[in-house]
Amino acid sequence: MIDNSTVDGVADIMKARLKAVLSDPERAHTATTVIVPSLTVHPDELRKFPGAIHFEQRLLFELSRLTVPEARVVYVTSRQIDPDILAYTLDAIPGLSGMDLTDRLHMLDCDDDTPRPLTEKVLQNPELIERIRQALPDHDAAYLVTYNSTSAERDLAHRLGIPLYSCDPDLQKIGNKSRGRQLFRSTGVATPSGFEDLHSEEALVSALAALKQADPGLRRAVIKLNESFAGAGNAVFTFSSSEAPDSPDLISRKLRHEVQPPGDDWSGFVQKLTVMGGIVEEYLSTEGLQSPSAQLLIHPTGTVHVISTHDQILGGADDQTFVGCSFPAHESYRQRVQEAALTIGRELADHGVIGHLSIDFLADTLNPDAAVTALEINLRRGGATAPFHFINTVVAGVHDDVSGAYQGRDGLPRAYVASDRIHVPDLVGTTVKELVSATINAGLHYDPDTQTGTLLFALGALAEFGKYGLVAIGRSPQEARDFYDRTLATVQECALGNLVVRSS
Repeated sequence: MIDNSTVDGVADIMKARLKAVLSDPERAHTATTVIVPSLTVHPDELRKFPGAIHFEQRLLFELSRLTVPEARVVYVTSRQIDPDILAYTLDAIPGLSGMDLTDRLHMLDCDDDTPRPLTEKVLQNPELIERIRQALPDHDAAYLVTYNSTSAERDLAHRLGIPLYSCDPDLQKIGNKSRGRQLFRSTGVATPSGFEDLHSEEALVSALAALKQADPGLRRAVIKLNESFAGAGNAVFTFSSSEAPDSPDLISRKLRHEVQPPGDDWSGFVQKLTVMGGIVEEYLSTEGLQSPSAQLLIHPTGTVHVISTHDQILGGADDQTFVGCSFPAHESYRQRVQEAALTIGRELADHGVIGHLSIDFLADTLNPDAAVTALEINLRRGGATAPFHFINTVVAGVHDDVSGAYQGRDGLPRAYVASDRIHVPDLVGTTVKELVSATINAGLHYDPDTQTGTLLFALGALAEFGKYGLVAIGRSPQEARDFYDRTLATVQECALGNLVVRSS
């Protein structure tokens, strides 16, 4: 590990170098991007996602940087990416066809598929670190891109001698569930009633009792671990009565015997709560309530941009798990989501946060004048990052920062529906070529002439787990949804009926 006494000085130098590169358009376009897409999270959280190692392919859209002839990309994974997946991705990026990428694209791997964060594997592999360094022609014009940012990613950036283009690990707590609620209140953005900084089962009981005391009609509450992601650390508590508060003893018994944390038992959940802390807040659920999210990019200069808004597609128990998204967010609240996200983003920028992040909200389609409610901050690239960048790469249109809409090169709007975790067990053993052939034969695959259709991604878990991802692009939300639904049906039919034409 890096000596703490040197961290601040090195960090200042690295931030200055990153700002210098990204503030110069020519250097920014021709820089070398080192991509280490590690899910550096608690091992127990990682185990909740079978095939999570293949999430390392979610940043393959970054290969679009290679359309600039002088740009370089170094992409590191736990194990080698299937050549067919790499070829499919490169073929989908306009302008890369026929380019000689021999000296500009370096695909490196650890040859290690153990269930550990990728960054940890790289740090323990001096030979691989040296290979990455050798692929950098100019260390002053290179930077590291990661999925999320912890002390491990900072250590790796220091070992490579390049800046980390992500939130400083020392600032990560600003984005956890407790600090997020505090920040929402300080900026005047609405957030659900609740309590934060809870570190024990006793604290949970007291918070739940107080929440019910304040609102006797409350039926449910949500418990969230501070540092969970994709809803994997959320658990829903149901009160026994809508007329009177439950006693602390009853709440305690119900927590132990009725609450089912996803992928965990109650004792394990409490252990994590003790370490990382958590929150309790009212569970809001009414007709017309949706969960939109905004993606932001905070430049090292402090400028805040809304990259996109979308409506989250949620699943799992009590709709607490992120499954996918649809772009753009509903027009009835889209601009209010953007405004609230910018307010929060500017506050984060004032604290020194940089890089990609997203902010989740609740909004009411039946009450367009109601304020949006902020739920949480995610200081990382998330499940909606890749879909937007894929459409931005293949359509190469323009996102309107005011309306939040996206316009294709033909001047018409574009929308999409996406998921990176579609699971069809009968697809186990299916190859990438077979899945692509199924969408092409059905007339659903993306057509560069119409700039509509389906793109496949997150394909690494296909053969082993029967999991895949897709982005369905249309000229309207309905057309995008039709492409999405038809692709799901086609793939399901092929899986069940073995109709996929086997590649020779």
